[in-house]
Amino acid sequence: MLRILLPLVALGVLAGCASTPELHLMATPVVYKDVRLDFASTLAPELRSTKASVFYATRRAPDVAGKPNHYGDKPDAELRLGIATVALGEPGWTFDELHASGLTGSVEHPRSGRVESLEEIGTVRAGRANTDAERAFVARINAHLARTKNPEVAFYVHGYRVAFDEVAVMMGSLSGYLGYGATVAFQWPTGLHFWNYLTDCPRAEKFIPDITRVIELLSQTNAQYVNMLAYSCGSPLLAQALARLRGQHPDEGRAALAKRYRIGNVVFVASDIDLKTFAREHVPPIMDLAKQSIVYMSRRDAALGFSSIVAGASRLGRPDIDDLTVADVERLAADPRLQGVDVTDVRGAHEMGGMRGHGYWYANEWIATDVLLSMRYPIPPAQRCLVRAKPGANIWRMPDNYPDCVAAGLLKAYPQLGSKGTK
Repeated sequence: MLRILLPLVALGVLAGCASTPELHLMATPVVYKDVRLDFASTLAPELRSTKASVFYATRRAPDVAGKPNHYGDKPDAELRLGIATVALGEPGWTFDELHASGLTGSVEHPRSGRVESLEEIGTVRAGRANTDAERAFVARINAHLARTKNPEVAFYVHGYRVAFDEVAVMMGSLSGYLGYGATVAFQWPTGLHFWNYLTDCPRAEKFIPDITRVIELLSQTNAQYVNMLAYSCGSPLLAQALARLRGQHPDEGRAALAKRYRIGNVVFVASDIDLKTFAREHVPPIMDLAKQSIVYMSRRDAALGFSSIVAGASRLGRPDIDDLTVADVERLAADPRLQGVDVTDVRGAHEMGGMRGHGYWYANEWIATDVLLSMRYPIPPAQRCLVRAKPGANIWRMPDNYPDCVAAGLLKAYPQLGSKGTK
């Protein structure tokens, strides 16, 4: 017991007391700051807006009147489907002001956002399928996809200790960088205290059938691909949901599953999953479903360092390869579609508040760029300008020329992105 309590005390000191979270946009991906590129010019006039739509599916119960969030940390009996309208930047900003702020902003002075309104489409009780609410949800996503040049859906499962509005604002900023594409967040109930880690993450496993159900709904949309992102202890939820989904079709091969679900990239960042469980139980079904899977890892991740001590086992986001057998390693290395990206030494911020080194995917401009590319294009790591950490290994890293390489690659593939001064 002492072995468990000591790191939790330290975790509490580092994490601090719970408070109403500040709502921030993610860091501007470094490629968006390159003067050679002009992403804004490719947007249709109606999308040049400071408002972003974020689709959500949640088992959070509505918050009580007077509270700062629209949904709270208590579980609801029903799955609620809806759309959050997120305002990006300061009140009264124009789109041009929002765009300009992204070119000069920094993680030390993150830009704010807020949930301006909610539209709840409907609720779905457990055991019922193909309801009016679900059909309306799919129809609204299809209508959104028809308005953008991004024909894909980005699906997100968050970690613990975040509020509903906090997740919605972060996803609103991601939507903006995806050309105001369709982002869908699965929001599970979690409190805002550090000790909620002991209760909320294990309890969240009861929502795995809901995540599976939402993925099935997304397969009914007109999206070319559904790309997925899971963070921290949201990662085991998504991994188990995908394993459950694979188990529903035991007689179907990879080609049939690809046609059925159209899953592109499955991305795991700072993942609080037992390394051996992931390697042995989750990888096979995930790789049957996805075009590729990407695992980001960092030795600087303090949260996963404590998690490893508490669990007594290595975590996927901060792995100790010695925990795996030779057979495990050989099996993982045999599939080039499964990639590890070591971001330990990437320059820049690795957190935006919270635990040291744990929030790099939304705080670091370089890492945010690779995550953004992964949520848009199912392309191999070399085409995303990554280099092998070791010859022959399937672990990749970001070279010193990463920003320039990505910008040059995008200009070559999409000349229309060139800014007026460089065309």
